[in-house]
Amino acid sequence: MKIFRYFALAVFASLLFSSCSNLKPGRDKPYVVLVSMDAFRWDYDSIYSTPVLDDIALKGVMAEHLIPSFPTKTFPNHYSIATGLYPDHHGLVNNSFYAPDLDMVYRIGDRAMVSNGAFYGGEPMWVTARKQGMKSASFYWVGSEAPVQGMQPDYWKVFDDEVPFGDRVDTVLKWLSLPVKRRPHLVTLYFEEPDAVSHSYGPVSPETGGVVRSLDSLLGVLRTGIAKLPHAGNINLIVLSDHGMTEVDDSRYNYIFDTLPQAMVKRIYGGNPVWAVEPREGKKDSVIMLLNAQRGMKAYARENLPKNLKYGTHPRIPEIVLVADPGWTAGLRAEPGRYSKGDHGYDWKCADMHSIFYAEGPAFKKGFSVDTLYNVDIYNIVTGILGLVPAPNDGDPERILPLFR
Repeated sequence: MKIFRYFALAVFASLLFSSCSNLKPGRDKPYVVLVSMDAFRWDYDSIYSTPVLDDIALKGVMAEHLIPSFPTKTFPNHYSIATGLYPDHHGLVNNSFYAPDLDMVYRIGDRAMVSNGAFYGGEPMWVTARKQGMKSASFYWVGSEAPVQGMQPDYWKVFDDEVPFGDRVDTVLKWLSLPVKRRPHLVTLYFEEPDAVSHSYGPVSPETGGVVRSLDSLLGVLRTGIAKLPHAGNINLIVLSDHGMTEVDDSRYNYIFDTLPQAMVKRIYGGNPVWAVEPREGKKDSVIMLLNAQRGMKAYARENLPKNLKYGTHPRIPEIVLVADPGWTAGLRAEPGRYSKGDHGYDWKCADMHSIFYAEGPAFKKGFSVDTLYNVDIYNIVTGILGLVPAPNDGDPERILPLFR
């Protein structure tokens, strides 16, 4: 079955490339610029003014809902976008987790772990590109700082949130202006907003609205810069986000150890709303029962997780997974933590977790929209446009074909 699926994806890439590009070899091969705005919720275009995104939708394609993968956290989802695999298959199962196969703890703030390629399964799109002789570049994308299969993008940056967003755009435009032999055909660009502002002030707030409008304007700068390039007609721009954001407040906070004695837990990692719990020997059923005594959260035996989550088979997922209900938070301290207005990570069935997808360029139709895409489909979109043979992945080529000319 895997061999058949791999063959089908290879045929899909070939057909898409030949049908939507009609470009000559060399400098006229297509380009993809993939932009992510962290936690840009699916409905922000109706809540706030986003004239640039509106114009991309008019001149290209959009999805009303881009469905993230569970848990709807930044690192798992950016790597799902990069690989076309669910976190359960690529191994980046949360922002923080214990990896028994490595006997190490992955934390997004730990530079040594973030740059350790052993944590990253699957094949990110820049590795696919390099394997097939295509240059790539990344201005911050999860996984790009680590050698995956011994490879990184040809150009990449160590994450530094003090680098202004405008400087990031300038660098992308410089990459796209390089001489043909040095020029990347795949470029990824990441902005860590409006995630931070909506955590602090909530998804619907004047502060979040201000950042959303600023990001929309920044996209306008990027589009203007791309339009000035001599090969602009070959560049496809994709704008998306990793997940959405929902409102939370201190009145809906659960202290995990309020009903559960700490002595019954061997190990617990994660963060609201998803916690990985490893119980002491013989305590599994009791731990589940005691956690479920609190309202606003649900503890599952790994084998009993809801099927729609597509989560629970990877060895880095322990015996018990605790998931807070949307709008609720759960933590290891007696009092709520620093994020008190907005959060994410919940079951993707919560519409507030849904994200955005906009795209324009020679590969895409004009003024076309679909209701739903899944973020595991993005890998096939990118590799298909670039004419690359994709690695095996969880995307469905049939879902994305309507987007293309």
